[in-house]
Amino acid sequence: MLNQFCCLFLLLLLHFFARVSCVEEECRRLNRADIEGRLSTKTPYRAIANYDDMPPQFAGCHPTRIWSIIRHGTRNPSESVILQAQNRLSEIKKLILDQPNSPICFAEQNKLRQWSWNHLNATEDEKLLVAEGEDELIELAERMQRRFPDLLPDLYSPEWYYFKYTATQRTLKSAESFATGLFGRHRIRSIRYPPPLHEDPILRFYKGCGKWKIDVDKNPETLVNARRFLAEPQMESAVEQVRSSTRIADLQPEDVQLMYTVCAFETAWHRPRHGSGSSDSVWCNFFDVATLDALEFFEDLEYYWNDGYGYELTHRIACPAIADMFAAISSSEKEELPRRANATLYFTHSGTLLKLLAHLGLARDKKPLTHKHFASERLWRTSQIDAFATNLAFIRYDCDKEEPQVLVMHQERVVRLPKCPQDEDLCPMAKLRSIFAKSVDHCDVEEMCRVKTN
Repeated sequence: MLNQFCCLFLLLLLHFFARVSCVEEECRRLNRADIEGRLSTKTPYRAIANYDDMPPQFAGCHPTRIWSIIRHGTRNPSESVILQAQNRLSEIKKLILDQPNSPICFAEQNKLRQWSWNHLNATEDEKLLVAEGEDELIELAERMQRRFPDLLPDLYSPEWYYFKYTATQRTLKSAESFATGLFGRHRIRSIRYPPPLHEDPILRFYKGCGKWKIDVDKNPETLVNARRFLAEPQMESAVEQVRSSTRIADLQPEDVQLMYTVCAFETAWHRPRHGSGSSDSVWCNFFDVATLDALEFFEDLEYYWNDGYGYELTHRIACPAIADMFAAISSSEKEELPRRANATLYFTHSGTLLKLLAHLGLARDKKPLTHKHFASERLWRTSQIDAFATNLAFIRYDCDKEEPQVLVMHQERVVRLPKCPQDEDLCPMAKLRSIFAKSVDHCDVEEMCRVKTN
């Protein structure tokens, strides 16, 4: 009798562990790194940051000026995304949970039941910088200061520093967070800022460009490649994969894109907990890597044609920012009165950074990006080039035995601009100035942006 009991107990124990193993198998999720590296412009900066903060060393040269333009950090979604999440995504949540045989494991069911965006007010909370966004800017400033301690001292002076942001909460808070990283939180109240502008001619040069708004931003043809990609096999497979993982047969591409957007924001908001290798967003777990790749490419197409290389006008109108950069790093006491600050630090938006990158010729593929290029290796990957807190910096170096040189950094990494020396990190100031002579000397934005009338 005892032996029979022991055998029965052993069988029950084996059954229990088999069930546990099964549940663990069902609950396997994508690796967080696989998700974080494919979130387009909603990518958290930590996924691409350069944590090597050793000062760049060039014999006989030392940094004397810096001009940097920085995208705001991680934020809340727009009003429309918040409302869609609260309404349509809540409907999808109910459809998943009401199924008799759930497509997701027990732990994920609980997570999905608890999911809600009702804590967000669509009008009051939209696009506000979140805590992670503040941390991104604080840490970015700390690394930049360690790289350039003489150029970015820890004491604020308006003669040395010039800060500017656009007329939005997210860029103001980003500027204050960056200043916190440089000077400490108790010192940032002394910083002087010029009045912020919504249509800032340098920080948001495209906002006042009527021709760009009509010919590019509001032009239905701008998004034709993104729309055509919806009918490509890779995107159709992505939608089918999510239909299968949710067991909702009539899920539409826009539903899948909404799930992707919410997955992106919730991943960006929360850093991984110690020992956690998966995303905090339950919505990410309905995707596989191939689906994320397709969704990322769809967004890359949108940004390529709306904010990048798709139309020449889009990146030509970035010339005021380029001209301002040269004015900031070229000026000296002899050349200009009043003298420009040694460190010019601007806080702006995705649209500005992408147009600037295209103006500089960075992340440019040999052929225009179309809906047929999904399988091709591409340089234009917004997850890499335009994450939250994306940054671009031009650092002037004065040298003992040669003319001033310029170091260009994107995402805290040295980049070599086209037509600059490709075997050296530094580009001679005169050479750089000649490359962008048209941007400085013939930057007639009023003419470029004039809307022609019949």
